[in-house]
Amino acid sequence: MKLVHRTILLISLFGSVSCIAADEQQEVYFLRLPASEAKSLGQIERLVVTVTCSWISGLRNVPELYNVNMGYDIPAENVFDAQPRLGAAAVELSRWNGVVGVHLPSDADRKSCFKVTVTAEGRSGIKREWTGPQLGLPR
Repeated sequence: MKLVHRTILLISLFGSVSCIAADEQQEVYFLRLPASEAKSLGQIERLVVTVTCSWISGLRNVPELYNVNMGYDIPAENVFDAQPRLGAAAVELSRWNGVVGVHLPSDADRKSCFKVTVTAEGRSGIKREWTGPQLGLPR
């Protein structure tokens, strides 16, 4: 009988953990960068993602040979900054598509001030900036 109770307890625990993980996954949005800007920017010398009233919650497929720094400018502003270590290592904007994951706040107070800004600087010095829905974030 104890074995049955333990089995039921384990199944319910694993089930609740997977539900929590699924909820957290739904709140993470990987930023989509405008493909139309890739040609004009060329190779990216610097990419800065600033998240206000939330945080960067994941990275995937970060281009090789980029120095990546993350931190806080002010307590409510999380900053990701990437620059190539070698000039020849710089990649086009499309390689940064879907790399940075941002946590979407669930409470009203944080949602009211939530903002994501991405600034990309190309090798020629051209800069572009995008926010919110331009990055695939929900309104």
